[in-house]
Amino acid sequence: MELLARIRSWCFDLFFYIFTLLLFIILWVPVIVLPRWFCALWYKSWTHIIMYALKIIVGLDYQVLGKDKLDAVLKNGPVILACKHQSAWETLIFSTLVDKFVIVLKKQLVQIPGYGSYLIKLNSIVIDRSNGIKSLKSLLNQGHEAISNGMSILIFPEGRRGNYGDPTNLQSGISVIYKELNVTVLPIAVNSGKFWARRSKFKRSGCITLEFLEPIPAGLPKNEFLPLLQERLDTACSRL
Repeated sequence: MELLARIRSWCFDLFFYIFTLLLFIILWVPVIVLPRWFCALWYKSWTHIIMYALKIIVGLDYQVLGKDKLDAVLKNGPVILACKHQSAWETLIFSTLVDKFVIVLKKQLVQIPGYGSYLIKLNSIVIDRSNGIKSLKSLLNQGHEAISNGMSILIFPEGRRGNYGDPTNLQSGISVIYKELNVTVLPIAVNSGKFWARRSKFKRSGCITLEFLEPIPAGLPKNEFLPLLQERLDTACSRL
């Protein structure tokens, strides 16, 4: 059974890379010349296909809990989506869940030929972690612009992927962003690392759970905000 599971995982990887490469070759010029909405629609459609392939080939499905919390909070404007980060899965799924958002990502990703052009066209918030305070200032400037344009901001507040079961290790930058942008934070828990582990190409069958948690209103002091965000993420993830 273990061998069969690995073969299915390898088959998915093969499909993922061939399908994605062909699609990029076909759509590279349209992505460059057409408006952002086309790129967003293309990415959403691509994600649906990848998730369906993951279900059919690997046997890995997903469920979303607390979607009503997301819908309710977005009625009042854009928010910060603060998601637990355990695998590549959660970097893909949000285009199927949120219509208007931008993602915070590292500079190295936009330097990938072809793919980088697409990420730039989506108005992704790009940061260079090696620049320290300059990186944070750039994040805040791009964040203000995104919020003013009605875009929510997806950020992984731990800064990197962790292992399934690890406690949340928040970076201090999330508190600065929360204070300066002055918008609601919606914590999001996942258990993706249980099936698609960090730094592992092997994907197990099962059902990933993503859960939108109780929102954290704007305006709390740092010494209240950070412990509250960590507590909500850790409590939810321990259940998943």
